[in-house]
Amino acid sequence: MATVTSDRRELLSAERRFYSRMALFLVALVFLGFAPSFYLRDIVPSYPRPNPTLPPSVLLHGSLFTLWMLVFVAQTQLVANRRVDIHMKLGKASMLLALAIVPMMYLVGVWQVARTNQPPFTDPLNWTIVPLAAIPAYAILVWTGWNRRKQAQWHKRAMLGAAIAVVAGPAIGRLPLAPPVFAGFAFQMLLGLALFIPLMLWDRRSTGRIHPATWLGFGVIAVSIVISLAFLGTGTWAPIARNLPGV
Repeated sequence: MATVTSDRRELLSAERRFYSRMALFLVALVFLGFAPSFYLRDIVPSYPRPNPTLPPSVLLHGSLFTLWMLVFVAQTQLVANRRVDIHMKLGKASMLLALAIVPMMYLVGVWQVARTNQPPFTDPLNWTIVPLAAIPAYAILVWTGWNRRKQAQWHKRAMLGAAIAVVAGPAIGRLPLAPPVFAGFAFQMLLGLALFIPLMLWDRRSTGRIHPATWLGFGVIAVSIVISLAFLGTGTWAPIARNLPGV
């Protein structure tokens, strides 16, 4: 019995370390991806794509997402330090933050048409599919995390998936890993799915199988990426985007 209890404690400790480290890693990727266009604008080169303006809407959008990622890190640290009481209180506030982020994702996505903030291989109208396709994935995972907040294993994986949704396309897609052409961008978007590999490995170690919440996160993000690349590659999104509210 003592051995079983000891093994359980060791597994819980390893779980806390895993989620804490994943949160910090994702925040680091967000910083690196958005450094040229946001955090270190005019300090480092703007490669791989231009960022001509930073209107108040983009500043608010970036600030809200930065705050959400910092709250995500704080939440993992609170659990790691066994302050679940504070974690639960902060979770309610972070849900309000997540709800505010969703309409900002849409508005910034359509308002970027006027900013011509797209990479050189496409045009502003077609480019809107990339940020807009990420909205359902982020919203589904945040809602799942909230709805399943009393089921710890679902909650943790869904919220980690929501954070990956922020990083997989938006942040990794901005890293100077490939030439600013469609094939290079597609490679980086698909590369973002590799962020699920550590979670899948953890699932195997801790439960012997990949958790359904992990498959949900991987699936909705993969679908959003495939949809955005399909429309972007064929250039068929522009007629739809032209009629979207706010364009």
